[in-house]
Amino acid sequence: MNAKIKILLIALAVICAMALVIAFHLNGLYKSLTYEYETKQTEFENERSALNRQLAALTQVKKKLDVEMADLKAKYDALTQDHENLKGKFDLVTKERATLVERVQELAGERKSLEEEVAKLKASGGAATTYVLPSDTPTDDAYWANLLREKAALEIEVKSMGAQLDDAKLKLATAMDEGRKIDLQLKTALDGHRDLDRKLVYNEKLARTLSEDLVREKRDKKTLQTQLDSLRQENFELKSRLMAIGDKKTSLEGKLVDLQQEREILAKRLAELDSVLQERVDQIIEVKNDLKAARTEARKVSTRDSRVVQLQPIVVKATDDDLPSRRAAPVSGQILAINDENNFVIVDVGEQDGLAVGQTLSVTREGMKIGTLEVIQTRQEISAADIKNVGSGAKLRIGDSVR
Repeated sequence: MNAKIKILLIALAVICAMALVIAFHLNGLYKSLTYEYETKQTEFENERSALNRQLAALTQVKKKLDVEMADLKAKYDALTQDHENLKGKFDLVTKERATLVERVQELAGERKSLEEEVAKLKASGGAATTYVLPSDTPTDDAYWANLLREKAALEIEVKSMGAQLDDAKLKLATAMDEGRKIDLQLKTALDGHRDLDRKLVYNEKLARTLSEDLVREKRDKKTLQTQLDSLRQENFELKSRLMAIGDKKTSLEGKLVDLQQEREILAKRLAELDSVLQERVDQIIEVKNDLKAARTEARKVSTRDSRVVQLQPIVVKATDDDLPSRRAAPVSGQILAINDENNFVIVDVGEQDGLAVGQTLSVTREGMKIGTLEVIQTRQEISAADIKNVGSGAKLRIGDSVR
């Protein structure tokens, strides 16, 4: 009886220790998960703030680039309009130049013809002093005065044509200078146009790059949001698990309290049993003392009386409680749990199936015996049993049959 109580107390102590270890482990797990969650949340908030700052900066840069692109586009349109105006002026100057060249050529031709006529007139005038005029040529002064007037008019016209030719040459030189200036301005405008085209292409590439970076950052932000939602879901699940673990902890604490109460009850019963045993021992001592006194008196009587007194033999009938073992009722069940550390198992048969403490059970698997158990504690529907022996190479498993 004392061994069974000791085993029960050891089992209760082991259960209490396991409950405390589980509670300590769950508390540590809860603290570590809470710390990890807070750390992840802080990192996410910092990263989110950094991304928001980068997004704001990129938005400002994009606005500035949009303004610069609008300005460059306006400048490009103005330069294009100036280029078209300069091209129109250049075409007009080219036409005027061609007209002036034609006019100069005409004036040169007229001057040449006039010079030829003047030369002819000079030749004819010089010959009048040497040769005799024909009979039909007028010889009066009026004729020669008219001829001199024509000559003077022709010379004046030649001088006027020469002045016109010089003016035409000056205009041509001026037009050529303006043409060169217009060519230079056109070249400058074309260079500026090319520079604007390069700047526009660069700005377009930069805007495209910024747009891609913005899209990538939005995608990363969406991924981070998804991760945050996942972390929140995991946090919710962990909280649910922690609540369930807390409920289990509460139930285990309640069971622990019940086990402590039961332990106290068993301690009281053990104290009562000790007191009862002490009373029985005292009674046995008194009986032994009485027997000693009776034997002493019997010896005295035997010395006084030579007669021999023969007592009838005392026959004590053995009861069922005094038998070394009781006949066990046949049971059939399975192993529910195995505790390798303390070398015992829990089976799904108990007092209602006729199982008793001290009864031996056989463990079978697929019809073959693999081990032996001895019942050490029973309840209404389950029991605990020590593992006595297990076959070589075999190992008990949950679900093995017991008989």
